[in-house]
Amino acid sequence: MRYLDWIEALHGPQAELSAYGAEPMAKVPAIDLSDCSYCGGCISVCPEVFHLHECAGYIEVVQLAEYPEEKVQEAINICPEDCICWQEK
Repeated sequence: MRYLDWIEALHGPQAELSAYGAEPMAKVPAIDLSDCSYCGGCISVCPEVFHLHECAGYIEVVQLAEYPEEKVQEAINICPEDCICWQEK
């Protein structure tokens, strides 16, 4: 189990809320390219966020003001290399 999944299992889906009831932290998806097998699963699940940089040959995260959490989380969940995660903005 990944660390973020473990935290969510312990504290629930709102684990990113502070103890003082603040807004959730802004987060962005990130890919650890050293572990990525370039299977393209993330692109097929969430093409508006994940993109194959054809010239360089790697998958990149498109810069957006906000990310569709459910679709990104689905991409994280199906990643066979477990190389996609959320990072604090």
